[in-house]
Amino acid sequence: MLFAIKMKKIVHIIIILLCTSLGGFAQQDYLEYHRQINIAEELIVKEKFIESVNQYDSIINQYEYIFIKDLVIAAQIAILSNNFEKSTNWLKKAISNGYDCKCIERIPVFQEYSKTNSWQNIVSNSEKYNLIYLDSINLDLHYEFHHRYKQEQESKRQREKYVTIVYRNYNRIKSLMDSIPFPSERIIGIDDESIFPTSRGGKLSSCEASNSKVIPTLLHYDNPITDIGLSKFIDAIKSGHLHPRQFAYIYSFETNYVSRLSKYKNENSPRLPEYWFNYAFGRKTNDMEQVNLDRKLFGICSIEMHEAKKEIAHKYGLRLSFGNK
Repeated sequence: MLFAIKMKKIVHIIIILLCTSLGGFAQQDYLEYHRQINIAEELIVKEKFIESVNQYDSIINQYEYIFIKDLVIAAQIAILSNNFEKSTNWLKKAISNGYDCKCIERIPVFQEYSKTNSWQNIVSNSEKYNLIYLDSINLDLHYEFHHRYKQEQESKRQREKYVTIVYRNYNRIKSLMDSIPFPSERIIGIDDESIFPTSRGGKLSSCEASNSKVIPTLLHYDNPITDIGLSKFIDAIKSGHLHPRQFAYIYSFETNYVSRLSKYKNENSPRLPEYWFNYAFGRKTNDMEQVNLDRKLFGICSIEMHEAKKEIAHKYGLRLSFGNK
């Protein structure tokens, strides 16, 4: 019986992944991208750094958009394999996609590299790279969502005002998802802590290479996936506009009633298939086989791999964890 339930769920998600229309963004499958990234990270924890660099190189050459956190991780592993040319090229690409040079310099593995002429040349040309980045994103949405985040965070102590702002921000995200896959860092840029900094509540960090100016609204609205539709979120993942880990956080908040604006827990209940990600909040299962199966379906590394990355990061002075992990 349990096996039949598991198989039914697998078939359900496979049908969604195969049949969902991707519209104008249907060029590359980013679920496969994330699975390939997981292979690169498995090689890292096995300390097969040269093989990991080769895997990253294949991914970076194949896909149009590379998540910034993956570029930064790839550059770190290139340093460990003494491939400074690859590291330099990938750092240039990360900075041309909005990452701050100061964030690079804070990562221990880059301590010696940051003294080289290659790095100093990148720093001296950082303004040029930043212009490339700003030209590649929608600046109106970039500033709009930084401002929306500020309003939302600073109103948390005033419940009535906070609820109004969250609903307003949520409806803006929902309306955008009628014309674009998701207001992603690929479209609206990564978080910039210098833009509309908050005086209280949460704060953005430029070094997280994330999209926290959008994601928190979806965490605190009652049922965003149920309301907007699971298929649209799958579309966003497959087209490279939503990281699977971001989806897993939103899903887990929604299905575990972690943070809801409704006054009553059972009001407006979510209507979604059951998946187990075993994130740090809400219900968990001891069935690690099921957890890892569900995580794999969405291109998220296993629980064991997640823990192993912490150990290898500590050992070599790496940063392998970014916004939404």
